[in-house]
Amino acid sequence: MNKILISVIIVLAVAVSVLFYLQFAKHNNPAKNFSTSSQQNGSSYNQPFRIAYFDMDSIESNFSLAKEMQSELTKKEEAINVEMNRLQNDFQKRYQHFQELGPTMNQAQLEVAQRELFELEQSIKGRKAQLDQDYQSFYLNKQQEIISLIKKFCEDFNKDKIFTLIIANEPGLIYYKDSTYNITSSLLKGLNELYQLQKKK
Repeated sequence: MNKILISVIIVLAVAVSVLFYLQFAKHNNPAKNFSTSSQQNGSSYNQPFRIAYFDMDSIESNFSLAKEMQSELTKKEEAINVEMNRLQNDFQKRYQHFQELGPTMNQAQLEVAQRELFELEQSIKGRKAQLDQDYQSFYLNKQQEIISLIKKFCEDFNKDKIFTLIIANEPGLIYYKDSTYNITSSLLKGLNELYQLQKKK
């Protein structure tokens, strides 16, 4: 799981904890809280607190955009490895060439060779940094696109306000869940339809 989604999940977990606290705090002083909530939103005090969830592993495995992203990341990793291997081989060949010429080179030629190798090494490091940055930017942009689509679907899915929260189920986050509130199938179906519509546009 990437860092962005983990951060989102942690924020949601904190939000759930806060909401649970507030919910139980209301029950500790029902007269005061009922009076306040009644003034603000009528009968909302008696509304049930429901949390729906979806399995993030299933989204990553079956959402078209997530699968496309993973495939593209694999291609980018392979391309980076191929290019870096080529650059390293070029450096190694140049280094061996200077080693072979070493006994016949004067001081000035040695200094030129050392400078060339140093500049070549720096060039390789710079290229690696650029490739890594491009990879990371692509990854973050795609992750943000996935998160945005999930948020949009959840808003549409919950337009009738049945659920108070919709959260992602991750290992170690939820220790008990009622499958009645599992919306993974609906989420996957809706996300794939939504993504296909966006691709056509």
